[in-house]
Amino acid sequence: MLRRFVSAVAIASAVVLAGAGPASAHIDPDPEQAQAGARLSVAFTVEHGCEGSPTTQLDMRLPVGVIDPVPEDVDGWDGSVDTIDGDTIITFAGGPLADDVEGTFAVTMTLPATPDATIYFPFVQRCEVGEIRWIGVPSEPGQELDEPAPAMNLTGPVATVPPDATVPDSTAPGSTEPEITTPSTTDAPTTSETSTATTERPPDTSVVESTAAPVVISDSAGDTSGSNTGTIAFIITIAVVFGLGAFVAYRARQARAANPG
Repeated sequence: MLRRFVSAVAIASAVVLAGAGPASAHIDPDPEQAQAGARLSVAFTVEHGCEGSPTTQLDMRLPVGVIDPVPEDVDGWDGSVDTIDGDTIITFAGGPLADDVEGTFAVTMTLPATPDATIYFPFVQRCEVGEIRWIGVPSEPGQELDEPAPAMNLTGPVATVPPDATVPDSTAPGSTEPEITTPSTTDAPTTSETSTATTERPPDTSVVESTAAPVVISDSAGDTSGSNTGTIAFIITIAVVFGLGAFVAYRARQARAANPG
């Protein structure tokens, strides 16, 4: 008896799960939470077809306050934006997307500037045979629906343009600010930054030559005067010696000539 009871429960559970499978496979946006007023890409993943039939088209109505929607490219599908009775409709048509194959469809958009709110993206999934209407919006928090519309929670603070977003305009053509802030290469160094920059410049050759030349000339002049003085003294000494020798020899010859005997 116990085995029959367990088998019966297992079969009943399988039947319930099989019947609830498609309905429980909800389509949630990615991300499910975002900053109010932000511009971002929101993706929606279709997990199955219509009871075995492949998907051929998706028609999604954007929430009030969403602006500048752009359908992102999906291979084999055409994305378009239409306005019908004041509502913005995003359509993806193509495929087909097989019943057992998942497909992701994304739209870049700017979200409403309403923090602490929940927005819904109801859409109809159309197949070769049949359709699924993901349009259910709960009337109270926590309500379970068979075919709920994708929901996103908006958080604060509201996304705004950064305060420095206008800074690039100051460098636009015609602006005089770059001429004021850009240092001139001809200005004389007046700060530590300019003095540091001058050290990176090539050496000034005229300065090197004017400082090096006196050193070389001074050294060579000292050496030359010493050697010349010694040479002159040596020559004078030799001349005196030779002159005295010649004079002595001359006087000796005169003496011999006067006294031949």
